Amino acid sequence: MTYRKIAYSETALSKRKAIKKDIKERYGKERADEFSKFISKNIAELKKFPELGVSLRDKYDLDCDYYMLFIEHNYFIYRILDELILVLEIFNEKEDFMYQMFGVITTSQDTLDYWGE
Repeated sequence: MTYRKIAYSETALSKRKAIKKDIKERYGKERADEFSKFISKNIAELKKFPELGVSLRDKYDLDCDYYMLFIEHNYFIYRILDELILVLEIFNEKEDFMYQMFGVITTSQDTLDYWGE
């Protein structure tokens, strides 16, 4: 079995650090360290099982090779390369990552009407 390495884009790395910093400010260093360890453990699973996440091609019928993995209220968007798992982006569950990345609206009109957006 081939194990891939994990790498982060500058954007994803910056967002991960910002999330940890926010958790540290709100809940303390211990909780921030727990968060970071939990994320690292889950992302490391992709080394052995790269298709652990959901294929955006299959789920949303998109012409892309991206996957998403949901961990601790965040969507981790990644690609599977030959010897590498590249984490491209990280979005909080409150963000509409499909719209931000692809311009695809996944929120129903009823939901938009409810929230007045």
